[in-house]
Amino acid sequence: MRCLDIDLDFFLNRNAYYSGAETRRLGEEYRPWTGPRVEHFLEVRCGLSPQTPVMGRVIESHDLVLSFWQALIDSGDLKIPFDVIHVDAHPDLSVRGGLRLVSNRLYIDPAERSAFIEDYVHSGNYLTFAIAMGWIGSLVWIPLLVPPKRLHKADQASNIREAGIAEESSGHFLRRGLGIPFKTLSRHNFKTRKSFDCMILSRSLAFTPPASDDLIPLISSYMKIV
Repeated sequence: MRCLDIDLDFFLNRNAYYSGAETRRLGEEYRPWTGPRVEHFLEVRCGLSPQTPVMGRVIESHDLVLSFWQALIDSGDLKIPFDVIHVDAHPDLSVRGGLRLVSNRLYIDPAERSAFIEDYVHSGNYLTFAIAMGWIGSLVWIPLLVPPKRLHKADQASNIREAGIAEESSGHFLRRGLGIPFKTLSRHNFKTRKSFDCMILSRSLAFTPPASDDLIPLISSYMKIV
């Protein structure tokens, strides 16, 4: 099964940085995409259509996707492990919890997994939590901007180093045979026609200007809100 996980901060003219408070919005220097541009991305790149809406939800903060996924898992509408396409200016992965990158796969160090699950989960690390719980089978991150020096290999998992996650070429992770496939794709290289089973849109107040809210009805039109 597949989940499309979108943050509203992806649809901006520049990478968004934390405003300094959870309810403080970004300034006017951050400008959202036009409606037609968003529509083109959703339909041409993500393969969505308002005629066949995907079961989904709009949330205020990205970590709230965990309760949505949990509800779908409990109801049987989402089977684990599921694949995630993460469309976001930020990776939302944390090195805390023993996250490592080995040969294009993300691993959670078993010795640190339990401590992380019991720790504070927020919008900047919720994907690490979902990986630690065994929910995610594979992860593709579509950032707003891939650093220029990495554009020529934008589909390689080594880009996760931009998030501060070290890449390791060997070790006990490989011997254990654990981990999930991971890669980063430039939004210009990303294109899928495979259908999604669920979809999420995070408003992310501290990472978007008020004008971004005007895009929510448009993006929501591709969802069957549950």
